[in-house]
Amino acid sequence: MSGIVGREEELAALHAFIGEVEGGPAALSLDGEAGIGKSTLWRAGVEHARTHGFRVLVSRPAEAERDLAVAGLGDLFEDALGEVLPALSVPRRRALEAALLIEEGEVSPDPVDRRALAVAVRDSLQLLGEQQRLLIAVDDVQWLDRSSSSALAFALRRLPPNHALLLLARRPADGAQRPGPEHVLAAERVKHVAVGPLSVGALHRFLLDRLGRPFARQSLLRIHERSGGNPFFALELARVLADDADPLQPLRVPETLEELVRARIKGLPPSARQALELASALGAPSESLLERAGVTSEALESAVAAHVIERDHGTIRFTHPLLSSVLYRDLGDERWSVHGRIARIVEDPLLRARHLALSMGTPDSDVARALDEAVALAVDRGAAAVAAELAEQALRLTPAGSGDERHRRALAAARAHQAAGEWTRARSIATDLLAETTIGPSRAEALVLLAELEGVDRASALLEEALCEADSRPALQSVIHCRLAWATRFRTGFDHAAAALDLADELDDDALRARARAVQAILGWFAGDAQAQQDLPARAHDFPGAVGGEQLVQEATLAVVNTFAPASKRDEVRALFDLEHREWRDRDEPRSARALWGLAWVEFWAGRWELAAEHAAHAHDISIQYALEVPQDHLPIALVAVHRGQLTLAREHSERALDLAERQFALHPPQHLAILGLAALWSGDSLAALERFDEAEGQAAALGWSEPSVRWWSSDYAELLLELGRLDDAVRVVDVWEADALRVDRQWVLAQVTRCRGLVASARGDIGLAVACLQQAVAEHEEIGDPFGKGRALLALGIVSRRARQKRTARDSISAALIVFEELGAATWIEKAHDELGSIGGRTREQGLTAAERRVADLVAQGRTNREVAAALFLGERTVASHLTHIYAKLGVRSRTELARKVQTF
Repeated sequence: MSGIVGREEELAALHAFIGEVEGGPAALSLDGEAGIGKSTLWRAGVEHARTHGFRVLVSRPAEAERDLAVAGLGDLFEDALGEVLPALSVPRRRALEAALLIEEGEVSPDPVDRRALAVAVRDSLQLLGEQQRLLIAVDDVQWLDRSSSSALAFALRRLPPNHALLLLARRPADGAQRPGPEHVLAAERVKHVAVGPLSVGALHRFLLDRLGRPFARQSLLRIHERSGGNPFFALELARVLADDADPLQPLRVPETLEELVRARIKGLPPSARQALELASALGAPSESLLERAGVTSEALESAVAAHVIERDHGTIRFTHPLLSSVLYRDLGDERWSVHGRIARIVEDPLLRARHLALSMGTPDSDVARALDEAVALAVDRGAAAVAAELAEQALRLTPAGSGDERHRRALAAARAHQAAGEWTRARSIATDLLAETTIGPSRAEALVLLAELEGVDRASALLEEALCEADSRPALQSVIHCRLAWATRFRTGFDHAAAALDLADELDDDALRARARAVQAILGWFAGDAQAQQDLPARAHDFPGAVGGEQLVQEATLAVVNTFAPASKRDEVRALFDLEHREWRDRDEPRSARALWGLAWVEFWAGRWELAAEHAAHAHDISIQYALEVPQDHLPIALVAVHRGQLTLAREHSERALDLAERQFALHPPQHLAILGLAALWSGDSLAALERFDEAEGQAAALGWSEPSVRWWSSDYAELLLELGRLDDAVRVVDVWEADALRVDRQWVLAQVTRCRGLVASARGDIGLAVACLQQAVAEHEEIGDPFGKGRALLALGIVSRRARQKRTARDSISAALIVFEELGAATWIEKAHDELGSIGGRTREQGLTAAERRVADLVAQGRTNREVAAALFLGERTVASHLTHIYAKLGVRSRTELARKVQTF
């Protein structure tokens, strides 16, 4: 960009940023005071990016737009919607269309999920970034509306490497300032360039270029001194400085930049000033909107000539945000009437409601009721931040003596802020309501809301207080008892669930009854109740709403899977989750993710581990995209990974889960502790494994987990204790596990117990009993459809037979186990089985490649290295090498070249 003087270092930083940054989303922020030249540099960066092949998405928000819904997103995607909308999934496209007020056919009655909007923005940016590098450019980012900033931040955190750069211009905050979208990036990915004052020489060139006349040295020095080198300030000083000004006299100018701006605006005709006052309240209005307000094009000419505003494709923009800010602040009491005029001319109902609210200086019941309707509309559009603002305006305009109306609107405003992510504001409103309400159901409702915003311990205390306040509202008491049942599930949860059900029965309220029974069912399942409810899937459906909000609660899904999936009803459960996934994937992705999470468990028990991993990864991806990550999201991924021999991946997910659990629940989930124990055990670190298993057992006991299927690590724990010579401890673990399994009839667990009994008998030297138990375990696992359990039992049978010098039986059993492990892709167990076969010696398996060996042979024949084959098949390099040894022996070849020729004849 021509005409930029004195900014060589800043321009160099811009060019380097646009031309050299690699490795993922990155941001450069031009920071400086108003008028310092940030916008000029920002525009130069935009032009430089365009000339270097970037796709540039631009937003230039104004102060009046900071509370509008997705105004910034509307600017950014204005010219790209035709490209991105057809490529989005149905819920994401619908969310973006609704948010940007794009109608397509009939408007859906379903509310737009603000999370779906954020994911739609991520997908849109990814799509555009796949075509060419992206630069997202936001001038005056401090005015960017919250919903746009949140959506951009969400997207930046999840974009692939090298997809987008973020160029911002920001002025310092007068007070607390919202974080910009770049705050989600790592500190090393965000560069701040301070835009400081111009030097005297640069200021001379700047003024000469802008005003076309030079200034005497002393006048120039005085301008520089008074302006502090701020080019905007200096330009305003120079404009009012007469050519014949006495250099010995002090400059007669306003003391602050805002006063200079006011002096400049006051020079405009009254008609232009009135038009600009209207524009300052609107932000960046269209000329057609101003015409509806009676503003003619001629009324704006003087403001354009004075460089106060500029025309941009039918839109009026202030040349500097400070001009708009000063105009708006100087309106004073006239602000009410200006907003009233706007409310009468804007078409969008949300804009109309907002300006109507801002036009009222005193409470008004009619306007408050109108705002209630606007809040509902904003929620339907997915504009959570707008809904929160309008809800709070409705509260402000509610007369003080309105009693229940004021309480209702206070709760609505608090919940709207909660939905918008402003938990601090929600907590403040609820706390103020508590201060106004000394007793009764309204206070109870506020306490219930506060409980959702606090940690577990604080939540329990708030709910207990709410229960006392709600003594005149048995329905509310039932709701509170359900919440308390889950909040105190490690202590008195059953009592509260029973109380909730009693109240629901007294009221004969089916909805409350269903919620109470759902909580009872899930709590009872984890406690190992002998009577497992056959309608558990239906109970799981009611569970999230019963315990507070519609957040994902995987405990209910796990109860269904572990009760029915390892048994004869597996296909029924699979069909149940598959139907739920297909039903919701185009309408509510988080809900469909819960179904995928359940399917991952079903397929894990069924031995279809690759499919299980796909389901688990997809569910986890949706959870991350929608910012709903909880420790349980990582569980099926980590469990499948550790069984497939992907020990590093398993550790990463379980360690992440433990970190999340520490912050979210102040405890460590037993199952993730156990996965770390398995990873340690199967990598050869027995002591570390023992420490983790001890932790898992202790935590499960503390949580009252008497349901045996969630303590699936017990067999490995017992086997480790046997290897360490702790026979009595191993027997104790197996005895407790068996007793729990018999009580609730968990056949999968009982098959594992049978295998453990065989290992115990072997440790005691009773080979006959050991062989009998292990043969029975093989049959039991076969009957219930547990291939991994069958493989473990076959391997154990082979090892016991080898030690009894029954080589043929040993070889047959271990070979059969190897086939099972290869079909599963259980890399660690494949290696273990190969090692055990090697210990037997003698005849190898019959001629012919297994399915796993065939996959390895095909890839090696294609010229891939052992490392590449291992990566492609999720195996260890040692496993690949072992496979190759057997392949060479079976096929009678001695090299990769011979193998390639042999494979061609298959």
